[in-house]
Amino acid sequence: MKNIFIKTILFSFLLMSFAGCKKYLNINSDPDTTQNPSNSSVFPAMLAGIPRGVQYDARYMSKYIQNLLASANGNADTWDRHGYLSGSDASGDIWRQTYFGLGGNLEYIIKNGLDKGEYDYAGAALVLKALMFQMATDYHGEIIFTEAFKEGTYYFKYDSQQVVYQGIDSMCRKADQILQTAQTRTVTMGGSDLSFAGDISRWRKLNYAILAKNFHRVTNKAALYQADSVIKYCDLAMSSSSDDFVIPFDASKNDDANFYGPYRNNMTSFRQSNFIVKLLDGTTIANTGNASDIDPRISHMLTCSQDVSNGNGGYRGVDPALGDPYSALTGVYAVNSTNWINARKRVSAVWADSIYTNPSVAVFSLSAGKYLFKDKAVMPVITYHEMQFIKAEAAYRKGSKGLAHTAYLAGINGHFDFINRSYASYRGDANIFNIAPISAVARANYLGSNNVKDQATFTLTDIMLQKYIGLWGYGFLETWVDMRRFHYIDLDPETGAQVYKNFNFPASFYPNNGNKPVYRVRPRYNSEYVWNLDQLKILGADKIDYHTNECWFSKP
Repeated sequence: MKNIFIKTILFSFLLMSFAGCKKYLNINSDPDTTQNPSNSSVFPAMLAGIPRGVQYDARYMSKYIQNLLASANGNADTWDRHGYLSGSDASGDIWRQTYFGLGGNLEYIIKNGLDKGEYDYAGAALVLKALMFQMATDYHGEIIFTEAFKEGTYYFKYDSQQVVYQGIDSMCRKADQILQTAQTRTVTMGGSDLSFAGDISRWRKLNYAILAKNFHRVTNKAALYQADSVIKYCDLAMSSSSDDFVIPFDASKNDDANFYGPYRNNMTSFRQSNFIVKLLDGTTIANTGNASDIDPRISHMLTCSQDVSNGNGGYRGVDPALGDPYSALTGVYAVNSTNWINARKRVSAVWADSIYTNPSVAVFSLSAGKYLFKDKAVMPVITYHEMQFIKAEAAYRKGSKGLAHTAYLAGINGHFDFINRSYASYRGDANIFNIAPISAVARANYLGSNNVKDQATFTLTDIMLQKYIGLWGYGFLETWVDMRRFHYIDLDPETGAQVYKNFNFPASFYPNNGNKPVYRVRPRYNSEYVWNLDQLKILGADKIDYHTNECWFSKP
């Protein structure tokens, strides 16, 4: 953890150069440099830093949950098999952003905001701090919390996940107090708030959404789980898709473009999974595979192959660690030859239908890309439909099936709204629907199809599968929390069938796993295994199968 100490020192040094501290030899004053950075100059970078942690790590996490998988045939991908790279910082960006990218900077905004009476900045920064710690503990399990920014420390102790969850709860409650004060004062953050434009009520809703998540994590702990509290905070959180917490991109250069867009070319080796294809084509939820049960969202979210003869419009996916069986087929073939036919069945890249190479590497284009895989598509972080699905599960567990069913339908409709929404208000960001929004007729037909169950017949399975669809492509961590709560393959008590129907583990796990699935990501290598190894040994994180240790939140 020495890097955290170093970062603190570097950040402190940076602020000293701005803050009018005692001058070294009385010559260190730069009249061209602001001596005390304003919150308005620091805060936008904090918002922009959130996608880095999530999107970078989603390259690995997305494979654990089978949102996306490796494309290469027979690749036996490490992450497809629930593994990790030893001695590497791969999968360490949520950690990096929590402690390095945002950590000290958020601390500065909170203190500076309270000192200057800029309570909107202070409250919003505290909400982001709570969000980053919630992400970090959901991702890693035990993390450094109480000593996270303790100065003069080389080695940092880890806290239990229960302590971290309680600390986040306290943080959110303090943030709400500050934001309530901010609502009585003049808003100062306006233009630097890229997500909510200084709307304090929406920051409070985001804060409640974090609390809803925090309370909902412990569904397996009968003594701790409070369904009523989860429902309460879901109701206080986002009230429609217009309250979604999303991060926009300017897409004017590499560093401010969507990490998933074609310009940055980071998704070339990724393909949609068979799991998501079957959820959307009527196979899994409707259990029919009929054309009338194909989800209209499929053409907006997924990409189809050149060959459309498979009965669902050409939508195909890959299975974990197997890749696309036709991915190696290239070249020109005689029309209607076996190779030509098979080559047309290849699973398309994420950026467009029927393509296998990036259409616009290093070229910005608002028209290039699909769904959330565009240069200038927003990065959603927490959404209204996500809250509704959490509420639906909480109400279902409580035994309030009527309330649960209402929230379940609201979640489905909320995701349709999410796709159909215009994102032009977010600095001109691109819409995520494909060509045109989903029509009212198509939506109504879907709601009346075999995919959407009535109150008498719907179960936890229906809630969780619709939530999986709604979070596909951005809510990787929330989905992974869900899958771990259900131990990937737990059974629905109502049906006796697997909750995540048609979800299959890879044929073989990564060798270090001991034939067990992954339950946590190991702490970031260069800050922990290099400098803080003694503390990791206390956790048992020096063991090669540490990543298979179940987290506290999902245990009974």
